[in-house]
Amino acid sequence: MKLRTTTMGLLTGAMFLAFAAASAHAHAAAGVTCKASGHHSVSHTGADGSDCAASASSGGKSKAIAKTDGDAEASSDTHGKATAIATDVGSASASAESKSIATANASGSGSAEASADLRAKATAIASGSGSAQASADGSAGKCTATANADTSGTAQATCEAGGFAHATATKGGTAVAADDGPPSCSPGAGTATVQSSFGNCP
Repeated sequence: MKLRTTTMGLLTGAMFLAFAAASAHAHAAAGVTCKASGHHSVSHTGADGSDCAASASSGGKSKAIAKTDGDAEASSDTHGKATAIATDVGSASASAESKSIATANASGSGSAEASADLRAKATAIASGSGSAQASADGSAGKCTATANADTSGTAQATCEAGGFAHATATKGGTAVAADDGPPSCSPGAGTATVQSSFGNCP
């Protein structure tokens, strides 16, 4: 009877340890989330090494999500909406002002930066050590900029003349797009494409 009791105790202990380990893993994988609206700022550091920061003023809304050692930062002003998501050592930064929308998403050591102003929209997506930068300014009219970089690609998109600019690069390629200047595509060993209201390439 004593042996059975001891065995049951060991099984219970093992189950508890397994549950605790699973809970700790789930907690670590969950990362951190920062939200800010109105006039507010917040920052958090997760058990998985992730960091997030969000700030807002004058009716802005910001959301930053970081997981698995990611670093996400979002800021907004004057009813702008900024969202930054960073995972797997990625770094994402989003800034939106004056009723604009900025979204940055980075993963796999990628770096994504998006900034938008005056009702414009900017989106930057980076993965696999890629670097993406998107900037949009709506002072001359509706403006949209999108940059997408993957596998060490570099993509840069700038919109400021009331048009659109989209840049995509992969595997070490470089793409630069602007709505008020000629496009630049250097595919290297990968790919590079640009679509803009000024011109496309390749």
